[in-house]
Amino acid sequence: MNIFLVVYTAPKITSFNLLTSLDHNTAPEIDSWIEFPISRNVQNLSVFVRDFKYRKTYSFPVSFYLSSSLKQLTVTLDFFYMTPTCKVSWKSLRNLALRRCKLPDGSIDTILSGCPILESLTLDTCRLLERLDLSKAPSLRRLDINRQYCDTGPIAIVAPHIHYLRLTYSSTPSTLVDVSSLIEANLNIISSRLCPLTADRYQTMALEMLAKSHNVKRLTVGETLLQILSLAELRGVPFPTLKVQTLIVKTEFVRSVIPGISRLLQNSPGLKKLTLHTMQQSHDIMDMHRLKGLYPDQCWRSKCEMFPSSKEIYEMLGCNDATSKLVASFSELVLRNAKTLEMMVVWLGGSYFNDDAQWFEELLQMVATLSHDNNVSILLKRSNC
Repeated sequence: MNIFLVVYTAPKITSFNLLTSLDHNTAPEIDSWIEFPISRNVQNLSVFVRDFKYRKTYSFPVSFYLSSSLKQLTVTLDFFYMTPTCKVSWKSLRNLALRRCKLPDGSIDTILSGCPILESLTLDTCRLLERLDLSKAPSLRRLDINRQYCDTGPIAIVAPHIHYLRLTYSSTPSTLVDVSSLIEANLNIISSRLCPLTADRYQTMALEMLAKSHNVKRLTVGETLLQILSLAELRGVPFPTLKVQTLIVKTEFVRSVIPGISRLLQNSPGLKKLTLHTMQQSHDIMDMHRLKGLYPDQCWRSKCEMFPSSKEIYEMLGCNDATSKLVASFSELVLRNAKTLEMMVVWLGGSYFNDDAQWFEELLQMVATLSHDNNVSILLKRSNC
């Protein structure tokens, strides 16, 4: 790296990616490698500072916080504190991603105050942040928060100007205080802890997320969130009415998500399009029999008996007839519950992908009949991703 700094003579650098480790390099060395692209008016900068022993810390040089040329910045740390030592002046920065950083409230406030035209903010597995106030960031439109591996919080989000929100968390919820301009939301909970002792807490999280997102036009929900919504439906808990026009669900054809999907459809009176992405076979997807005793058995059977449990689904995968029946049952379920639907798209991917051309043609004919009989455009697609 040091040789590169000597021989590189161009006056400008467009993009610069630095991956380094405190186990092998000194802080002054890392400072010089960061100052080099800054001195060349770098526009896109990515810095990843590793510490395999998790015993050290690193502070960025002052010049890093004063770069007026930066337009896109990604910082990944091994849970070091990111605490600016001066006033931040990232006047050209539009996209900022902070990953694996320790960010006290004061630090993020200082950073954001120096980003007057910031449009997109990503906080991935960042710790210590208790309140994220974006009310003074009028140009910010996209917010992506991943708290899947964060056990600190909760984090309160004040983001009245954002149009897009992707929010993923596990055990610690994020409270949406103000997302009044939100148009699109991608919501999911990642957890293997769903059991009778935690069911109430997760149910509260899920319904609060929906309530705060009730004005969005485009909504994406993941499989665990759907199962938690199923639990709420089977318990008779009221759902908010949504203004969503496009709904995207990512799940398997399993029994545990059906009540939640049904209620989402019923409470979306303006829904025009539904897209289903079938997921790769996953052992993390919870089978609702683990929540035995929290819902009436008869109610459960009457709503979902035509769909397999998550255990049974693995035995059915690879059977063309079984997949055809699942597609038909799901399509009929959607058509019963979504009265204003104009289009449904089903992507058969992951464990449901099958390159049998004759079987797929027969499946297309079945879907075409359903489409014609219900005056809804139904598209069936395959993806091996």
